[in-house]
Amino acid sequence: MAKDKKKKKKKKSSKGDHDTLSQKSKATSIGGLPFGVSLGNPIDRSTDQLFLGTDYREVLIPERSWADILADIEHWTPLPFTHGIEMELIIANDAGEYPPGDEMVFRMKEIVKDAIKIMDQILYEGREDFLPVPDYIRQKVTARPYGRDDLEKGYAMDIRYRLPNGVEVDIDTFARDGNVTAVTYILELVTPPCEYAEELAYWASTLFLLAKTTLPRDLHIIASAINPAASSYMRGLSQADHSHIGSFKSDLEKAQAYCMIRNFIPHIIALTCNSPILNNQPTDVVKIVNNRITAPNCVRSLRLKNNTTMLSNNDPKHYIPYLTDLSENSINYFLQTVQKASLEDGRFQDVFPITDWGTIEVRISDAQISICRRIGIALILQAMCYKARKLLEQEVWVPDAGSETIAYNRKTAIERGLISLFRPQNLTREHLAQYDPEFAEQYLGPENQPVRYMTQACQRMFFYLKDVLKELGFLYSPFLKPILQSVFGNVSYAEPPITEAEYQLSLYQYKLDNNENPNILYDLIYFTIEYCQDPLNNPLTGVLSLPREMRE
Repeated sequence: MAKDKKKKKKKKSSKGDHDTLSQKSKATSIGGLPFGVSLGNPIDRSTDQLFLGTDYREVLIPERSWADILADIEHWTPLPFTHGIEMELIIANDAGEYPPGDEMVFRMKEIVKDAIKIMDQILYEGREDFLPVPDYIRQKVTARPYGRDDLEKGYAMDIRYRLPNGVEVDIDTFARDGNVTAVTYILELVTPPCEYAEELAYWASTLFLLAKTTLPRDLHIIASAINPAASSYMRGLSQADHSHIGSFKSDLEKAQAYCMIRNFIPHIIALTCNSPILNNQPTDVVKIVNNRITAPNCVRSLRLKNNTTMLSNNDPKHYIPYLTDLSENSINYFLQTVQKASLEDGRFQDVFPITDWGTIEVRISDAQISICRRIGIALILQAMCYKARKLLEQEVWVPDAGSETIAYNRKTAIERGLISLFRPQNLTREHLAQYDPEFAEQYLGPENQPVRYMTQACQRMFFYLKDVLKELGFLYSPFLKPILQSVFGNVSYAEPPITEAEYQLSLYQYKLDNNENPNILYDLIYFTIEYCQDPLNNPLTGVLSLPREMRE
């Protein structure tokens, strides 16, 4: 995970047993709902063609402070696979301009030195401006934070962290992004591989706050996939969230998990679009119809539209292929399909199952404004991998939706997000059903109610994953709430479908409507800090509503 280096030395787990904690985290179920969760008012969705499912009701989830959740280790949410996130952030001045690369060589080293000093204080002394480190996390840090010179990243802060199997890895947790030239700087924050959702949220929010604390007053971190103030797109200069998922039981399980994620790439894009503004304006007029931010011709992910060299493309002939295993022949087939000569060149894809660290890397998501949404997306990826595990245990292959369908809908999701049309390409229900009839029913919709819009495709994706979301304790997690709100509602200021891309567009339109300068840079600077200090906080405010098909 971003230059992890495995240590040969093994130690016993420092905090109980993962399975023991897993048992303690299981909530008591009452009437299909976890303890404390209740139903509120009915929501009438019967006249809105975008909504699938019946009997929509408000779902009232007890609110707890982040400090309380973090301290309640016994009830943390276990992840079936280890999970780490690489979070890329814009560094810019008050005007949204990037500091010159040569100037940042010196400044970045000083920033990293400060980060090492403060991180050491957080871990071993405590600081008033950071929440106390849970003992479980502190005991997994097996060396004091230290600095290391890296050929690509420059000076980096490393943290040594213990994995579930006792192996220790060194993580470049705080450094510049090594994949970008020295013309300018992207700050890359990398969480250790985590075993719990709350552990992942802790590291993500702590590293964000560390960045805020160490940056000089004339520089800001901005969480968006494109700098809205940049005059034009610069090659490679966009920000993403990369997930690394590990600890698979076998290469076969990893290959099947990769295939499951691959099937839902358009859905993930639609849910994570967050780069609709460049040169302080969207690509078209922001239309709002019946309180829904439709904006039909506003590109939702300018990052994915422009960044064609460090991700997969929309050519189905050369899109990442379905794999039945990770043998040498399969790896060569993968490289041949994506037209790359080596694994080093071939790793820049939407999903890559053969990293140096034994993980699946998912690179497709735009950088999100909120930590909450980042963790929610991680839970969805975990659920997909777990679903693949469950199918494999039943000797069922993950179906192949086909590169034509995936690539076509990938392109439309980049352009229009959740309001894009969903159109299968040379894909039949019978073909999918021969592997998994449930997948066929949900991926394409029933014959009398086929999926027409991407938001419906995402709703059916959740229908398909519902059982594992419930089994894993994810469904009513505060981290998953904003993702579910994106397609099921309710959001206090707009009708779904809505993501953080629509949130940016709504900020822009609000300023126009109030005769203000529509530059949203300062809003993003403010909200980057607002939504990282508390990883439960996010822009999609409101009460979650779900149909009966998700609740029961």
